[in-house]
Amino acid sequence: MDRLTALPAEYLFTFVDAEFYEPLARHPLSPEYTDVLAELLPDSWEQQRGDVWVHALRPRTSRRVAQGFKIHVSCTPAHALRALRIIAPVCVERGVEFKVAGDPALLYILNSKPQGRGNSGKFMTIYPPDEEIFKNLLEDLYQRTKDEEIEGPYILSDQRYKDSRALFYRYGGFLPARRLNIDGTQSTFLVSPSGEYLPDQRLPYFHLPDWIKDPFAGPFGDVTSGDHEGDAVLKDRYLIEGALAFSNCGGIYHGTDTADGKPVIIKEARPLTNCWSTETRSWDAVDSLKREYEVLRRLECLDFIPTPIDLFQDWEHTFLVEERLDGDSFNDYWGKEDVILGPYIRRDGRIERFLPRFKHVAESLIPMVAAVHGQGVLLGDLSPRNILIDPGTLRMWFIDFESAIWGEGDGERMSFSAQWGTPGFMHPERVSRNSLLPADDLYALGMVLYHCVVPVNMLFRLKPQAVPEFLDRFIELGVPGEVKAVVSSLLRGAPDEALDVLAGWKI
Repeated sequence: MDRLTALPAEYLFTFVDAEFYEPLARHPLSPEYTDVLAELLPDSWEQQRGDVWVHALRPRTSRRVAQGFKIHVSCTPAHALRALRIIAPVCVERGVEFKVAGDPALLYILNSKPQGRGNSGKFMTIYPPDEEIFKNLLEDLYQRTKDEEIEGPYILSDQRYKDSRALFYRYGGFLPARRLNIDGTQSTFLVSPSGEYLPDQRLPYFHLPDWIKDPFAGPFGDVTSGDHEGDAVLKDRYLIEGALAFSNCGGIYHGTDTADGKPVIIKEARPLTNCWSTETRSWDAVDSLKREYEVLRRLECLDFIPTPIDLFQDWEHTFLVEERLDGDSFNDYWGKEDVILGPYIRRDGRIERFLPRFKHVAESLIPMVAAVHGQGVLLGDLSPRNILIDPGTLRMWFIDFESAIWGEGDGERMSFSAQWGTPGFMHPERVSRNSLLPADDLYALGMVLYHCVVPVNMLFRLKPQAVPEFLDRFIELGVPGEVKAVVSSLLRGAPDEALDVLAGWKI
């Protein structure tokens, strides 16, 4: 399994080049899809690269249509070649142009967690020149694919066609009008019958311009979109009161369990998003959420782990309900003006106020990681964004166990977890060995404590040998050597040494 197994947002901009930001348009395509297109397209048609897409274009005999109903084909990389071989010949026969994701790597990215919810899921986009051709072609494709094993994520910006798991449609621009923004980006527009320019939005729900009617409105045209933002209650029990975050894989909501009035966190997983494969099976966001529930069950005996409450399916999405904890993000806490060390280190009393907090946090986190390991679980992704802290008592909790694994029978998850982590907190050898070890969690813990002193961890991808340099500079400015000794011991995978330093450290 390669680095496409898991793609956190931090990797998206360094996908093409490990050191320099490059657009995905610079990614050199592998030939899987272009070779099939070359086989299926007539000699008079051409392939043309455009950003992450490859366009199949017929000979130009008339002006291309600027906007209209477009057909989207959603599928995972496992089904892509089959979908292409079925659908491309039909489009060619009808003279309808289309585009496909450039290669499996780009298709993975288009379905991955960091993608915008209004843009994700599309493998092919088909551009029928008028509404009649659009309706006939969509029905034809439905008949040809309905019995095939072709499916993909629900395209939230679109309407699903009948009961298809692959065919969706929306109204939008084919060659949309563009306007240059002040920041150098461009916005696309639709033109109304009166000549008014309106934004061509990719919303996370189906929306039509005011002057357009859904040609399939009726038994199938009224099917509700797959987005759950508007839902108030799930399972007739869990009241959603607000959203904490959204990703392409689903939302994270806060609410109340009406059965007992307790506050809860509700995590959502959309099927067939963030897909990855092993030799024996494929996994997606739903599988990962179910595994997170199992990890929470295994760690339920620990008082610094949120209690799992429920796991269920509502419509086509899966939801995990867990105890809501009162605490600040570890990131936010160490960034507070009265806590942060870095920019104020020369102020009187700043180091003296910092050290007791640092020592207490280190003395607490090391046993917490050891307790997790004692239950046979490896965290996989330990970083400041996966820790909550009570700013008054400094009590802490671990949250988010998407990468966690346990030893027995969890080999299939190992490659995924080895690569799904937070840059700056991953052991340098972890990805190359394609496995997780207890030392990886200890290394991440050392970098979490490093982050408490100075949050520059992301820089170490560019220069790993710089790790000691920042701490040395802070020691020159008055930070005790015990801070570096604790961090260094954990980076070497020696927690007992770190605890010995802490035990002998008098503040």
